[in-house]
Amino acid sequence: ENEVLTLIPARSLDTMLFFSDRGKVYSERVYQIPDADRSAKGIPLVNVLSLDPGETITAAVSVPDLNVAEYLILATRKGRIKRMALTELASVRPSGILAITLDDQDRLGWARLTHGKDEIILVTEHGQALRFPEEVVRPMGRAAGGVSGIRLGADDQVASTEVIEPNGSLVLVTTQGYGKRTPLEEYPAKGRGTGGVQTIARKALGKIGLISAARVVQESDDLTFISANGMVMRMKVKDVKQAG
Repeated sequence: ENEVLTLIPARSLDTMLFFSDRGKVYSERVYQIPDADRSAKGIPLVNVLSLDPGETITAAVSVPDLNVAEYLILATRKGRIKRMALTELASVRPSGILAITLDDQDRLGWARLTHGKDEIILVTEHGQALRFPEEVVRPMGRAAGGVSGIRLGADDQVASTEVIEPNGSLVLVTTQGYGKRTPLEEYPAKGRGTGGVQTIARKALGKIGLISAARVVQESDDLTFISANGMVMRMKVKDVKQAG
């Protein structure tokens, strides 16, 4: 099944770091990726990167240079989190290198750049949200498997991993297209490896669907929503209803 992953602003000379579900990282310069207009099909990533059979890209970051951030945070569907120095990825080969060691049933879902003093928020499909400082996750080498980030309930998995911004809000979007915006100050910092706080009424999940995505936003931002089959909608953050 093809699903749109994300929209990433990048400049021609930036390096894109692509992360796969199996924990590998691949590198490519932006100008090496062929131009295409808005409605064009594009080219398969396997034509750009040396992916293994069945391997899919689940996260990507644009890096102008290795000074853009100090660390990279990786998070998995099963709630593990890893922090590594961005310089660990200074020499990513075209064939890719291992960025995190995963359990057989787990897969890498997110990569975010941080600066050493940031806070992270993990949000699960069933609406648990856990905020904690990145400092509680010690930096590790490439082969390490990370540590427990959030404790998951039965059948739950991580839906989003974001970096906290001052004066920001968290926008939640569900699989049925419902959304809401909540100030980040309503999410207190908790201990790593705990369940966090409930961020949406659990009894409503049957009607509105599970959490599909959560993003940290500012009121002045635009939001772009992309459905699994490629429909795009753009709106102002301030037009998303604010709720507790």
